[in-house]
Amino acid sequence: MSGLIASRRYHVGRKSIIMDPVHPSEYRLLNFTYCCEQCVHYDGDREECTFGHDSRLHQRKVQIKNYELTGRMAFCRFLEID
Repeated sequence: MSGLIASRRYHVGRKSIIMDPVHPSEYRLLNFTYCCEQCVHYDGDREECTFGHDSRLHQRKVQIKNYELTGRMAFCRFLEID
């Protein structure tokens, strides 16, 4: 997964994933939901989204790496917590 670091947009065919900026104090202080592993639509056994979305950029270790390098995260618009 070394090639999954994104700057402003990550292009997958015709579609792209928007990388949203996250303020450092919000990242440190808020306990917000930001990765597939926290979502009810993620099948942890199969490591994939039950909607069929590409979850590679939304998984925890990739999100943290992207944030540390760019200050941005790829928030899934379908993210739902239980």
